[in-house]
Amino acid sequence: MDKMVISRRKFLAGAGAVSAMPVFSIAQGAQKVFKYALVGCGGRGSGAAQNIEAAAAWLGHKAVMVAAADFFPDKAKALAERHQCKTFFGGADGYKKALDTDADIVLLCTPPIFRPLHAEAVIAAGKHLFAEKPIAVDPPGVRRFLKAVEAAKQKKLMLLSGTCHRHNYRALRMIGPVQNGVIGEIMGGVVYRCHGAIWERPRRQGESNAAYMANNWYNFREMCGDNLTEQAIHEVDLANWFVGRFPERAMGIGARYRKSTGNGYDCLSVDYDYGKNLHIHAIARQVNGCWDRCCAMLTGTKGQIDVLGTKITHADGTSEPFPFDEAAVKGINENMMVNEHADLLKALLSGQYMNEGDFEAMSTATTVMGTLATYTGQMVRMSDMLTNEKSAFYEWRHPVQPEDFERGGDVALPKEGEWMVPGK
Repeated sequence: MDKMVISRRKFLAGAGAVSAMPVFSIAQGAQKVFKYALVGCGGRGSGAAQNIEAAAAWLGHKAVMVAAADFFPDKAKALAERHQCKTFFGGADGYKKALDTDADIVLLCTPPIFRPLHAEAVIAAGKHLFAEKPIAVDPPGVRRFLKAVEAAKQKKLMLLSGTCHRHNYRALRMIGPVQNGVIGEIMGGVVYRCHGAIWERPRRQGESNAAYMANNWYNFREMCGDNLTEQAIHEVDLANWFVGRFPERAMGIGARYRKSTGNGYDCLSVDYDYGKNLHIHAIARQVNGCWDRCCAMLTGTKGQIDVLGTKITHADGTSEPFPFDEAAVKGINENMMVNEHADLLKALLSGQYMNEGDFEAMSTATTVMGTLATYTGQMVRMSDMLTNEKSAFYEWRHPVQPEDFERGGDVALPKEGEWMVPGK
């Protein structure tokens, strides 16, 4: 199989490697000060800054912001000031200036379109990296990020993934028993990411195309990869992790019902074929007034589970408590957003190498594959995106690319109210 696709052994070994690490004891040495730079100062960026500082404090150490960068200078300034940081940068190239500081760690929390470009720069600068999900919005972006992952390995730079459920105690205490067969062989499953509409930000007077797209990024498929990739990746990643491999192909349908800005869908429905007669159905919907649910359900030969739930349900309708592996979560922080950063800091303190980039990239590839199948109405294979250079999907990319924002002038604005039509 393609060298970019992770083997089952590596997949399962990597799933629990960090959590198996012994908890650091502050009695072992003096307080450590971790210096970090934040790139992307919106809601997720401000949250990540709080999370890494809380994680360091929980471990008896300290994390200090030494630089903040955002496309919008006022956002960078405001967040820097909240963290008593005097260094901030604006503009599309502000991340480059943040990398010139003495930061040990860089948190990448910009719109997903920029993740491959920024990850390359972080690794080239010799910094450890937190890469918020997803890591790309199209197949060339996924391959580009995978190359940055390999460069990080060569330099022994740590890479933390934003697929935070891998650091969720509820999942960590279930993954071992499932891998050991508590529900038998996994035969199928369903993933839901169904909730109300995400924010929309109308264009402000005098705003450039680049600024409008950066501000209203969630509603442009070029910027976020659409909602299956930007949001449902969490549940899809859970399915990939528990199944122990990635899907081989996908087909899907989708639609746009009520969005008023941008060009993305507000619902997608995808059938993922994992091979060996295993299919998992993923539904991503962001429409107000509908039934809501977010979960990953797996059905095995011995019963069904919600991978963040508490019980096993059998075919006859009876249920029993799930036999949790409590030893797997001993001493971890129950806030997964804090715990993921704590795991990175533990790795830095202990010297145990941590790189989650492969798994994050492949779960992003899974969602991009499903989105392309939905957009085009075609069967899309993972190999079409990663290895088959003759495939039409190998070089399929959005018309707006991250470098366009740095070239001076303005970017071309995609037509709003026009979206991908299957079969065309």
